[in-house]
Amino acid sequence: MKERLYEILNEEKAHEIIPFLKQLTAEEKKALVPTIKKLDREISKIVMTKNSYHTAGSADQHSIIDIASFVCMDQKHYGKDYWSLFHNREQTEKILEWGCPHWFSDFINNSIDAEFTAFNYQDILGWAAKGYVQPRPELLGYHLSLQPYDLEKFPETLETHFWYLCEFPSKSLPFKREWLPLIQKLIAENKIERKRFLKECLLAANRNFNKNVTGWFMDAFNALKPSDEELIIFQDELMAGLASVQSKAVNTMLTNLKKIVQDPAFRTDEFSNFLPNLLSSEVKTVVAASLVVTERIFQKKKADTENLAMALSAAFVSKDESIQTKAAKIILKYIPVSEQIKEALSHYADNILANIRPALVQYIDNRQPELDIFEPEKLELINEECKVQELQSFEDLMFLLPQAIENPGTHYYDLALAGLIRFADEADAGSVKLFEPVFQKACKTIAKWEVHHFNILLCNLIINYGLSLLEKFPFQLKNIEKIYRKTREDEASREVYSTYHKKLKPVKDMYAGGLVMEPFKHIAVHVFTQIASGDKTPLLSTVTHEPCWVSPEALVERFEIYQNKNIEPDDLDVQLALQRCSLEKTSEALRLAEEKLKGEYKNLLLFFFNKNSAPEGQFEHPSWWMTAGITRSPETTFEEFKNFGYDDIPKEFLTGIYEWKTIDSKKNSYYPVELNIRVPKYHLKKREHQLFLEYFVAEQKNFSETPSLIWSFPNTLGNVLAKTIKDCLFYSGIAEVYERNFVLNIAQALYQMKKPLDTMGYLFLGTIFLDGDKVIRGTAAEIWLEHVSHKVMDNKSLGKVIGLHEKLEWAPVKRLTDLIQHQMINVSKDHNLALEQLLTHILLQMEAPVTNLKKILEIYHEVLALNQSETDTNLKEKLNSWKENSSLKKICSLLLKK
Repeated sequence: MKERLYEILNEEKAHEIIPFLKQLTAEEKKALVPTIKKLDREISKIVMTKNSYHTAGSADQHSIIDIASFVCMDQKHYGKDYWSLFHNREQTEKILEWGCPHWFSDFINNSIDAEFTAFNYQDILGWAAKGYVQPRPELLGYHLSLQPYDLEKFPETLETHFWYLCEFPSKSLPFKREWLPLIQKLIAENKIERKRFLKECLLAANRNFNKNVTGWFMDAFNALKPSDEELIIFQDELMAGLASVQSKAVNTMLTNLKKIVQDPAFRTDEFSNFLPNLLSSEVKTVVAASLVVTERIFQKKKADTENLAMALSAAFVSKDESIQTKAAKIILKYIPVSEQIKEALSHYADNILANIRPALVQYIDNRQPELDIFEPEKLELINEECKVQELQSFEDLMFLLPQAIENPGTHYYDLALAGLIRFADEADAGSVKLFEPVFQKACKTIAKWEVHHFNILLCNLIINYGLSLLEKFPFQLKNIEKIYRKTREDEASREVYSTYHKKLKPVKDMYAGGLVMEPFKHIAVHVFTQIASGDKTPLLSTVTHEPCWVSPEALVERFEIYQNKNIEPDDLDVQLALQRCSLEKTSEALRLAEEKLKGEYKNLLLFFFNKNSAPEGQFEHPSWWMTAGITRSPETTFEEFKNFGYDDIPKEFLTGIYEWKTIDSKKNSYYPVELNIRVPKYHLKKREHQLFLEYFVAEQKNFSETPSLIWSFPNTLGNVLAKTIKDCLFYSGIAEVYERNFVLNIAQALYQMKKPLDTMGYLFLGTIFLDGDKVIRGTAAEIWLEHVSHKVMDNKSLGKVIGLHEKLEWAPVKRLTDLIQHQMINVSKDHNLALEQLLTHILLQMEAPVTNLKKILEIYHEVLALNQSETDTNLKEKLNSWKENSSLKKICSLLLKK
């Protein structure tokens, strides 16, 4: 049986496969499944040629396997292949006529979840007529929505299936443009019932369709121009649509309800029930339209509107001045003062803008809400809460390693290296059994196509360490040999791809992932050498406090260990330790260094920990001194270091300060305004004392692991941030997932680091304040809030960056104003004062009025009122100039009076 299948496949006798399968029993077909799967893998292997690639099997061979799979397999084994067999429809029909699998109907019904299929609505009707498929409504609606033609060919299409289309349209595609004109034509010819279709369009608002499909139904409803009489009939559906999660649907309902407000049949109380949620919407057009409908109801009748009046107070959830102004006017004009309305408004009193409060003085207490006074929190990078727990045993190490694999590039990686050095030789016949799941996880991780580069290093260490353990404990670890062999086989199948880098190698030979990972590979090789030799001397660079810090006291203690053992530490490990060392409190570390160290170790750390000291003593390791100088005082050039040979490194990489400007490039319409930052090119120069920093700045390509590398330069972030800005933030309209995730990871790392910002830090923060991604902007606001609380935020520097960007309209101003209104205003008195400074310096950069400048000025006016401050005198000249703009005249006049 198997031999016959091999013969048919090898000789490509496609015409013989069906006769062969016909003579098999059910048991024989089932027994043939493993062979079919094996042959399918073989013919599906990729064969690379000089200019292209193809599968190992021919078209006939693929056809043979497709037919055999369909006939012999059950639904679970056959999977969800809606293409291979079905693209040859004539062949498919022959197979179904001979023997339709019992699972075929369920298989076809499930095709609505497929990415694409090789059959259509008409095929399904044909199969249904022959009894092969019992189509569900979802299947018919989905497939019918994909083909707007031949609707009158089958009587059931317009009678029944068309209504399934309304209830179960395609989930993946918006409607084709031919549909709407066709439906309008069929309605005009009375072949589709108009009122029923109008109702279905409204019901689409709450059917959880995607944005495009919901929008299509709303457009279809409006295109049919329902009469007022029809709208009255559909009041239930229109009201229900107000609860839709799609703003287009809600706006469609409001637009049509507005037309029938004056009708006596309009249900005011029912609308009142929906009003609080409508007025709480984040979509301004929904709130504005709701207020228009509300006002028209009041215009119609002033009696029996008590519920509506109470509901109207929810408009003050919005911090938009135009919304609050409109709501206040309606209240003043139509709602008399009463205890009920006062009570309703009291819930929103803290949110009512300072400019609106005086108008509502009869309805609310006009005193400004009392905000909390924050006691400035002392910023501590090193404290007990963020102290990393050291491993105490081999068992602890086995528990930690899977966490390190799950969190590549974090402090877990460092703890894993430290733990391997300390406990690798402590495995015994009992505890070593804990290693098998760790080894399996390492193999499973490294076997993936895309692997985080820190995981390549760590998993390789674990695997090579496991192979050495296997020699000592062959009985206890007998399974890891099978695991390793299977992983090697999987990797071997990928080596035909020229872009694939083999990962299973001796530690010293593995591919690290480019220049930027070379220092980490070097340290990993150093660790493996220590494991093999039993050397338990700790690394200097292991993190002591989350997320990335080495305490200065720990650094002294570790240097003392090397001093006492008379061992020279690894060059790159020393540099990484210096780069990660927290320098906020160093007095105790200075005392310890003076007391416990001698020679170059002592001189190096006395210089490093004392910002006012000059380098002294013998400079036996120039790379250590240079790294200490760059980390401690990046903008200082030390005369003592001039003969170290690092003069060829561009000064930007040493100082972390880069030239930048926002430029208007109208000639390039795709990027009308760009953030231009100059990052010099640098090629790694081999030298005796290589700087750790050089590997990073020499990496020319955009490196996806950069957010993990940020933990290696926490004191000097300029180079990391400059690269991020150049690659991912040069244009505010970038919407690619890669860039968004990259920037978000950097922003979140910056938030975790809790360190005062430098020049590039303010450029990065000011830029992400205007980012197109809401989560990134929210993270920027969180950084600002925390830094203001710690009294370490320079609002002048931040405001200058944002102002220079918005001066040329690098990004929509609305991104900034929405962020301020939703996250930054009225947090505390201190935060309001800081916000006033920030807005002042943003506005000072502005020249000609930009789109939505009015909104910034309104928020500035609100903040001045909250702080009881006056307009900055340096701004008044600009305000006098902007006052000439009609849309800015009112707000500029108000600010000039302050």
